[in-house]
Amino acid sequence: MPDQQPVPSVTRVFWCERVIYRTVETDEIAKVSRHLALDPSEAIRFIRLNVRALVTGLPPRERHRALSWVDGGGCIGAIGALHRGEPCGFSLSWGDAWIEWTVRPQLAVHVDDAGDDAVLPTPCEGC
Repeated sequence: MPDQQPVPSVTRVFWCERVIYRTVETDEIAKVSRHLALDPSEAIRFIRLNVRALVTGLPPRERHRALSWVDGGGCIGAIGALHRGEPCGFSLSWGDAWIEWTVRPQLAVHVDDAGDDAVLPTPCEGC
């Protein structure tokens, strides 16, 4: 009798990325941070927490825009996009810098074989 192969299962994960550019011209990257979320709400929470941490240092116009996205329809629309399998994001100027947050739905393949972990997408997949 042949050995049975494990049956892989596929699930959706959400690749979150924050890129801070040194200037608003986005010509030089200062810092990149990444986060893997398991559901759309967690992915958007990653952005909301990041934006809220910056709000007090923003000029009034940018603060209003940021809070409108965080507390208003922007983040709700972003969660809807992720549920549809579409990427989403938000960006703002912060002093002389420019910050962009993006979330991309990705597929992760799980192999059920003696506790093997998921095979996750590479950071550049879909870029």
